[in-house]
Amino acid sequence: MQMAEAEYQHLVARIKKLERANRVWKSMGLLVFLTLGLSLTANVTAQQKTQEELVHATTVEAQTFLLSDAAGRVMGRLTVRDGQPSLEMYDATGKLTWPTKPHPNPGGAK
Repeated sequence: MQMAEAEYQHLVARIKKLERANRVWKSMGLLVFLTLGLSLTANVTAQQKTQEELVHATTVEAQTFLLSDAAGRVMGRLTVRDGQPSLEMYDATGKLTWPTKPHPNPGGAK
């Protein structure tokens, strides 16, 4: 039993179409794989840079330190006023709730 030429040409055309579709799927798969790989590499690199940029200081100096909540409201203040240290705490409305007063230094000891 021999195949007719028309059937043979039809099968050849179908095989060529399937091979073309197979190449497209392989190319798309490779593209997705490379995109994911580059994305993960960039993410890991960014995390490493963020961790390296942390400051590890032994001394921090300032005239005023502010304690703020997540909304940016000042909830506390550590400062120097008139040459004396001052610590103040505020409530959610910004009202001063707890101030410290400098105590006299007995005997001039430091």
